[in-house]
Amino acid sequence: MKIEDFSSHIIEEIKNTWET
Repeated sequence: MKIEDFSSHIIEEIKNTWET
């Protein structure tokens, strides 16, 4: 797994969590 993919995944999860 590449670090970029990992960061992208984390960002997507955070965006979903911050969906207000």
